[in-house]
Amino acid sequence: MGLLLVFLAGFSSIFHFANSQASPDAEVMFSLKESLNVPDSLGWSDPDPCNWNHVVCSDEKRVTRIQIGRQNLQGTLPSNLQNLTQLERLELQYNNISGPLPSLNGLSSLEVILLSDNKFISVPSDFFTGLSSLQSVEIDNNPFSNWVIPESIKNASALQNFSASSANISGSIPGFFGPDSFPGLTILSGGIDVIQNMTLLREVWLHSNGFSGPLPDFSGLKDLESLSLRDNSFTGLVPESLVNLESLKVVNLSNNLLQGPMPVFRSSVSVDMVKDSNRFCLPTPGLCDSRVNTLLSIVKSMDYPQRLADSWKGNDPCTEWIGITCNNGNITVVNFEKMGLTGSISPYFASVKSLERLVLANNNLTGSIPQEITTLPGLKVLDVSNNHLHGRVPAFTSNVIVNTNGNPNIGKDVNSSTSSESPSVSPSANAGSGSGGSSRKSGKKSSALILVIMFFR
Repeated sequence: MGLLLVFLAGFSSIFHFANSQASPDAEVMFSLKESLNVPDSLGWSDPDPCNWNHVVCSDEKRVTRIQIGRQNLQGTLPSNLQNLTQLERLELQYNNISGPLPSLNGLSSLEVILLSDNKFISVPSDFFTGLSSLQSVEIDNNPFSNWVIPESIKNASALQNFSASSANISGSIPGFFGPDSFPGLTILSGGIDVIQNMTLLREVWLHSNGFSGPLPDFSGLKDLESLSLRDNSFTGLVPESLVNLESLKVVNLSNNLLQGPMPVFRSSVSVDMVKDSNRFCLPTPGLCDSRVNTLLSIVKSMDYPQRLADSWKGNDPCTEWIGITCNNGNITVVNFEKMGLTGSISPYFASVKSLERLVLANNNLTGSIPQEITTLPGLKVLDVSNNHLHGRVPAFTSNVIVNTNGNPNIGKDVNSSTSSESPSVSPSANAGSGSGGSSRKSGKKSSALILVIMFFR
């Protein structure tokens, strides 16, 4: 029997080797399959990777596309991925892939990298080296350790789109992000948290890009005089730290999706905010409806999603606000299913005392279910299925239907921080958040930059 097993093992190796000649990239692809623990349902069982689902090869049997986004894959990426020298598209978005990103050094045919909404922890310094054909990069919503956009990205002279929201970029925004290095770059997107640590800035011009998410904390920018953020997709409230900035002389916030009360700057500040070009609750400064304040407090832990901000217009959430259902002016249903939400579940949901159904299913929410939600007197349904939640499920009354399916770590303790905000503070009428602004990342070094100009069109 022992000899037979040895013979079969040897035969299997020969069989695999013979078939792997069908594609020069077979060794790398089998490494990828193994490291991602690819399930049989994906259809990667054929000895020739060119016959796999979501994989495209050239006539020469070279792998040109790997398109396995939204497949609920886990594991890590193999270090030999850079040997796929004819690869044009690498699409791994919306999975649970973890570990460090491998170097893609030398993949001169690679045009598109989609890695958003995974669990990657680091970016190698040579990640962009030699990517001369690269046109689009999306690495949003990954728990990277602090990293600086490397100068090697200058090799990607064909770059048109760079999106890195919630990607923990530290240091200064590179000065080489301009038309000289990237003549085709028309849109920069993602958040701008990094500028809150650039404490010597005097002018920030980030207009006419694709930046999104909440505005950062401006309290440390004591020398900031001019701020132009118009024509982007910023959401959330205008922070008091910006409104109260004594050095500020010029501010331009038109054509965004800013929410809450319209801010009131000092009379010495030249303000450009075109009427109805944001999502302020009122066309003039004043108090927002208490229901508006509560809903904005709820979505703060989700970084004020753009899809919600685009729909939430006016001062009455019972008038066609997406995801909101009311009865006699009382919010009874919040349905955010399949809205691509990230972040955590806010304890502020407990402030919606009339809530009967809370549906957050099929998103990418993390953290745990807040204990405060159990205090809702009329709650009948809580559906948080198919997210990335962990921790103990709070004890609800017997008449509440709770669905937590599709959260692999539910009931388990995971070392990860969750929201600790208390449902007691609402947005003020004068400024936005009642706080400094977004400050999700901390511990970064200050920059000595005096001027940032990023105006591409």
